Amino acid sequence: MDILTSDLITFGKYKGYTLNDVLKDRSYCKWLLEQEWFRNGYEYLYNRINEYKPNTYFIRKNDNQDFLESYEYFNLYKVDEVKINLSNCEKMCYSFYLQQIGLIKDKIYENLENEIDNPYDIKAPTKWLKNFEKEYAIPRKEFKEFLARYDLINIPYIIERIKKEGGIEYKGAKSFLIAKNHSEKQEKWWEEILKNKYGEDLGTQFKFDKCIFDFLNISTNTIFECKLGLKDFNEEQHFKYKLTLKKYRIIYLIGTDGVIDMERKKIYTVNVNYYKNYLQNISSLKNPSYLDKLIENFEVTEIDSISNLFSV
Repeated sequence: MDILTSDLITFGKYKGYTLNDVLKDRSYCKWLLEQEWFRNGYEYLYNRINEYKPNTYFIRKNDNQDFLESYEYFNLYKVDEVKINLSNCEKMCYSFYLQQIGLIKDKIYENLENEIDNPYDIKAPTKWLKNFEKEYAIPRKEFKEFLARYDLINIPYIIERIKKEGGIEYKGAKSFLIAKNHSEKQEKWWEEILKNKYGEDLGTQFKFDKCIFDFLNISTNTIFECKLGLKDFNEEQHFKYKLTLKKYRIIYLIGTDGVIDMERKKIYTVNVNYYKNYLQNISSLKNPSYLDKLIENFEVTEIDSISNLFSV
């Protein structure tokens, strides 16, 4: 039995855990702070959560008026200077974060030296998450979770702030937010459907051997991976999953209208014309993806609803 302390959580999803565990879940903290019952009944925990600002452990204060010197994300501590203990994985995530921001800042200085009309008109890094996975062999979700855990903003928002300094409207951060929102909604949609069939046997955001699987069913040896569209397929991720769990089959959940069973070589969909047309056009593509080559000869099967495909 847990020893009752002021830091012990006695309710909700973190019941039996400590305050430190809750502080890492920033969205849950935000939700708790909005709850009247929590504010009135757990004053100590409310105050600790309310005053916790994790990004302050990373940001060095600078009162310089020059943007390149004062912008908080250009004033981050080095990895060994951070004022909080980080795991090895978190250190690698933070090291890559510093590296990317350093490249962005260097580009601005380069523009200044070359007397570019607007030195703040810079492009966002390309394939930086893919580069992170390559360099550290860590899933990009770990990097995103690291940023969320410590309230550090993602790269597109840093680019947005820099462009604002140069009087430029940047839509990339908005696009990033929209894509993230769509992805989260899609995963929630599939989770509800899969939970109805597999119940407690379904693992969500299941972590194993440096992989984070959207959904995993150990009893049926099945990996379920969500993709917003066919173009979002990640070849490196596909091979990594196959190497990590060799005996598991992979099923891709596309948008909210398609299911690709890689083992059975079948595509189940409520939008049969779209998928048939897509497969027929693969041969004419200049640069077909690895997934395109894999599914080119798959059978497309029409179903009346996705829910029925996974009905109990």
